[in-house]
Amino acid sequence: MPVDKPPATESPSQGLSENDRFLIQKTEDSIRDGLQLERWCREHENKLTLFPLNLKKKYQLPNHAEGFFSELPINGASRTVMGCRQTVEFGRVAGPRAPERLREFVLEEFLKLAHWTYEDGERGGFTFEKCLFKTSGGEYGEYPSAEPSGPMSWHDIGPKYSWVLLLVHIHDFVLEMGPMKMRVREAAYVAPNPEFVHIVENPSPEYLLEISIGYPFVDVAPHPNLFGFGPGKFGAAIKLFSFFLTTKNEIRVRMTFAAAPRAQKVFDFGKIPDPIYGGAQLLHYMTAGLFNPQGVHDRMDTSMLVTHCQVHQALMDGAEKVWKAWTAANP
Repeated sequence: MPVDKPPATESPSQGLSENDRFLIQKTEDSIRDGLQLERWCREHENKLTLFPLNLKKKYQLPNHAEGFFSELPINGASRTVMGCRQTVEFGRVAGPRAPERLREFVLEEFLKLAHWTYEDGERGGFTFEKCLFKTSGGEYGEYPSAEPSGPMSWHDIGPKYSWVLLLVHIHDFVLEMGPMKMRVREAAYVAPNPEFVHIVENPSPEYLLEISIGYPFVDVAPHPNLFGFGPGKFGAAIKLFSFFLTTKNEIRVRMTFAAAPRAQKVFDFGKIPDPIYGGAQLLHYMTAGLFNPQGVHDRMDTSMLVTHCQVHQALMDGAEKVWKAWTAANP
């Protein structure tokens, strides 16, 4: 596929705003830390101690979710890490060109088409806005306002761009409190980079092809909120989407999320201590160590992982319909 010429570029000190330069530095930091986390996840894929996650809902696609807690070194210092792995049966792709069609869908169409409108009029899936970029030649730039919304093509990551800063709007972030449901405005900055792309032919006797894409989360919250753990408050964090094509032309998707360190707060009230984790620690001191706050941390961190998995399982349910429509339109 031909690579288009990037928009006009500038050095970080010329033409770009102070906020742009701040986001550029945060993006560079997120890629540096995120790559260490991504490599650790791939290297420890079969070594993690996993526990089941109950998503508490019935979804369209067969799925299995698991969580993990561990530690890893980042920039020479040990950090705790929490994460989850979801396996989803995504359907089939027919025809002799199955590998080529799956490759084109993942690299060109998956994120671009992963949004829809539900019957009740609410939006679902993810939508993207392109913000800033760094070319493969090391120059920085800002996308012009006339640039169409949506993510970049993964074909351009590497040949054209070293990274692209995307603002992703997450439409399926729903908080449930008993019978009440509330959709929460949630968004994140993410930064696709060529080292998060892996295309492997015949990775195992079971699979003909693996196509993996992913990105680190940038440690900046696009929307102010009271959550102590979430997009922009993860520390170092990554999201990976791996599509596997089996020898029977079936598609299996494995999604991996990891954040380091583990959640430090449930709620963010500024200088006021978090009432959940702070309260558990206070009870630990008041009982002279008889109360162990780790149980509270584990339960709350697990609950946060479940919420993350719910959002991404909803994404996969909707994306499967998008996949079917795309294959029907591109026989």
